[in-house]
Amino acid sequence: MVCKITSTNCSRRPRAGFILVEMIVGLAIGALVIAAFAVFSVFNARGFAGFATYATLDLANRKATDQMTKDFRMVQSLTNFSSSAISLVDFDGTSLQYSYSPISQTLSRIKSGVTTVLLRDCSRLSFSMGMRDLTNGTFDFFPTTNTFECKAITVNWCCSRKLLGVASDDMPQSETIVTRN
Repeated sequence: MVCKITSTNCSRRPRAGFILVEMIVGLAIGALVIAAFAVFSVFNARGFAGFATYATLDLANRKATDQMTKDFRMVQSLTNFSSSAISLVDFDGTSLQYSYSPISQTLSRIKSGVTTVLLRDCSRLSFSMGMRDLTNGTFDFFPTTNTFECKAITVNWCCSRKLLGVASDDMPQSETIVTRN
């Protein structure tokens, strides 16, 4: 039997795994990528939620504007007026009232005992009356307190909602409606 002595060189042996420093660097880079993705996701979610809020508020404002324009243009007479409520006699002789509640932040339309909420999350709303000045030939309206002189009704309001716990920007609206009577 012949025996040969062979030696193995330790420097040529292949490495079998990661060392601790490589593992820590890899985990740090992975954590940074995950953190960046999380921040990006939250930013996008907030942007999409804001867009949805503005679209919803805009739709509600348009519906309220359309309804008020239709009602105020066809009114027979104005019976009672304040900065937060207005009472009218509609074209068919029934009573029509618009009322703003600052506590519930809603604008309600009441016709023949049926209440319809036109605006929600309305932080402020005010009605004002205007009359025409026919002496100078312009279409300007001037404030009046006499319900018989009222030829235009101006409504100013502002709606806002909370977005992820933070109040979003206001959406101020203004509308001046000329009555036909």
